[in-house]
Amino acid sequence: MLEFVKSISDLKKLDVKQLPQLCDEIRQKLIDSVPLTGGHLASNLGAVELTVALHYVFGEDDKIVWDVGHQSYVHKILTGRGENFCSLRQKDGLSGFPDGAESVYDSFNTGHAGTAISAALGLAQARDTLYNTYNVVAVVGDGSMTCGLNYEALNNIKNANMLIVLNDNNMSISGNVGAATLNMSKIRVGKYDENKERLKRNLQRIPLVGKGMYRFLRWCKRRAKLKFVRNSYFDIFDIKYIGIIDGNEIRDLIYYLTKIKNNVRKPTILHIVTKKGKGYAPAEKDPEQFHSVLPSSVAFSGAMDSSAVVGDALLKLAETRQDVVAICAAMSKATGLDVFANKYPKRFYDVGIAESHAVTFAGGLAKGGVKPYVAIYSTFLQRSYDQILHDVALQNLPVVFLLDRAGFVGADGQTHQGLFDLSYLGQIPNIKVWTPSTYSELSQMIFAGANENGPVAIRYSKTLSDELRDFDYKWNTVKQSVDRKIIVLAVGSRMVELALRASTDDVEIVDVTSVKPLDEVFLNGIGNAKILTLEENVISGGFGESVLTHLSQKGLANTVRIMGVNDVFVRHAQVDEQMAMCNLDVESIKKVIAELIK
Repeated sequence: MLEFVKSISDLKKLDVKQLPQLCDEIRQKLIDSVPLTGGHLASNLGAVELTVALHYVFGEDDKIVWDVGHQSYVHKILTGRGENFCSLRQKDGLSGFPDGAESVYDSFNTGHAGTAISAALGLAQARDTLYNTYNVVAVVGDGSMTCGLNYEALNNIKNANMLIVLNDNNMSISGNVGAATLNMSKIRVGKYDENKERLKRNLQRIPLVGKGMYRFLRWCKRRAKLKFVRNSYFDIFDIKYIGIIDGNEIRDLIYYLTKIKNNVRKPTILHIVTKKGKGYAPAEKDPEQFHSVLPSSVAFSGAMDSSAVVGDALLKLAETRQDVVAICAAMSKATGLDVFANKYPKRFYDVGIAESHAVTFAGGLAKGGVKPYVAIYSTFLQRSYDQILHDVALQNLPVVFLLDRAGFVGADGQTHQGLFDLSYLGQIPNIKVWTPSTYSELSQMIFAGANENGPVAIRYSKTLSDELRDFDYKWNTVKQSVDRKIIVLAVGSRMVELALRASTDDVEIVDVTSVKPLDEVFLNGIGNAKILTLEENVISGGFGESVLTHLSQKGLANTVRIMGVNDVFVRHAQVDEQMAMCNLDVESIKKVIAELIK
């Protein structure tokens, strides 16, 4: 059936009775395709029926905003991109997130949690201002309800005619945490799915009248919910609450969505319960493991990665330092803190998808005399810029930030690139920015951070070099040159590796372990050498510009060439393809070195 559904108009030609089969075929397509390309599997498996129902009920001009957007794969399949689905997350292929440049049906670009309600509210108000008539729907995971931006949006929603679908699966990436999630749990009906299915089975076993009784009771439940059920959690915002609905039951979804679309003219929450990973036993059993899967072409080597090194180092540090605590924002396993959480649960804090709170909370902990380590992906720490500046750096508080997934991130693309941290951190007074290129440097920096009296940011990519190098606050020379005509200052493991591959006998290569402060002793002693800087960061405000500024202020007239990312958002591709797109590949570096030698 799926082969005949190429568009939303094709979907609407189907009878409701055909939709369960369509959902099964879509789910199988996901199971077959996503492991080949890599991507977010479990979340999309759980959202199949919801996506089909939304597009079946709402029109092609209506706007659907997907929170985070990692659960939008079915949406892509139904909006004319099914035949190209095999290109998901590949260079020049489909993005793994909504992208307005890719399709008019992607109403708003998303990639970070908590933005959908605000964006949908903006679309709804724009519609009313311009006297348009389209419907607006925000699809929000319950994990995103830990994000403060949602509350700011709800506080301003007033009488906006829009629908919020709360897709409740008790998961974000790691399991949901916090009072907001507990409140959601209170709204849920116990073992909702189990009890409903048990009642259904028992009634339908009654000869002659069983099936009719079940249909009658389901009708009564629907009527009662639409007319009488209220929920104080959303009442304070004057939002109509409808739920709880089985989000994997297509007929129920269509019933409620149709009623809401045709009859409700105020902000409305439709609370549904879905099964993350539904239809694929391994993903149902371990939805966190299958939240995002690697392409099948990428063999798992079992080798260490940066997150594992972070977890191991913090465990060892915590054994001797009782004041060490760890904080993450809904990603304990992904950042390597799960092992710390298991051994020191009273010294571990998962604050949910609330990066801004995580930073100010860490500032309070530091002010109180403990040593907080805050592990957050580079792209997500961007959300906390003001808190880093105002609540930590301004007071010179000893918080250690662990910036995982810095630099190019590959298939996740524009919304997740860690290409801005050297710039947004480098301009903040008091903070130090360390940049390991090896696992040994990373581990030593984590221990060194415990002895700092002010804030430190340690930024690193997912994989580093296995080379054994020491961190002593000075830059490491990894390749010397007698002539020393050119000095390459490389930030991070990938840039050091590229520099080594591109170098000649005239080139000296330096592993820059600290971007802030600069190693001024080294820079002041470079003589007449020409300088080439390499960084996985935007050039504007980055490491290269800080080197150029320092030399200028010292009255040194060395030639400086800066290689980094130009003023662009880098699209999804493999990391080596992204580096080539940005002229950060061996051939481009060789060319610049040759130009400098002349």
